[in-house]
Amino acid sequence: MFVVFNLLIMINMTHIFFGCRRLGRALFAPMALGLATVSLGAVPSYALDDDNYGQCVADLTASGLGVEQAAASCAGARFPGMLGDCVADVSSETGLGAEDSLEGCERSRRPDEVATCTLDIHSALLEQPSVNALEHCSRSILPERYGVCVVDLSDEAQLGVDAALEHCIRAGYRPWTTAPRQ
Repeated sequence: MFVVFNLLIMINMTHIFFGCRRLGRALFAPMALGLATVSLGAVPSYALDDDNYGQCVADLTASGLGVEQAAASCAGARFPGMLGDCVADVSSETGLGAEDSLEGCERSRRPDEVATCTLDIHSALLEQPSVNALEHCSRSILPERYGVCVVDLSDEAQLGVDAALEHCIRAGYRPWTTAPRQ
C-alpha cells in the first residue's frame, strides 16, 4: 500500500513538473540571460579593444627590430598594443636595446605594468641602462607594485638598487610572514 501511494505521488509530481516546464523556462530564461550578459563585464577594460597588431609591428620596427621578428612577436601576443607600447617606451626611455626590451615585455602578462615598473626604477635610481631592472620587473606578478617597492626600499632603507631588486622580488605575499600576526 505504501509503495502504491508513493508511486501515485511521484506520478503526480512528474505531471506537475512537466506541466510547469514552459512556465519555468519563461521565468528563468531572462534571469539566465542577464547573468550571462553581466559575466561579459568581467573582462578587463583594456583587453576589450587591444587588437592593434599593425601598431604593434610599427612600434617594434621603429624600436629597431626586424619585420619578421616584430610580426611573429605581435602575432603571438595576448595584448599586442600593450606589447608594442612597452617595447617602444622601455627602449626609448631607458636606453636598453629593442631585443632586451622585447624579451622583458613578452615575458609578462602585464606588459604595460612592466614598462611602468622599469621606467620608474630607471628614472628614480639608475643613471645607466640596466637589463637587471627590466628582468626583475618582468618576473614580478604585480610589476607596478614591485617598482614602488624597489624605489621606496632603495630610498628609505638606503639599499643599493640590486639589493632592493632582490629584497622585493623575494618578498611576495605570504600571509604567515605579514605583520601583524595574531
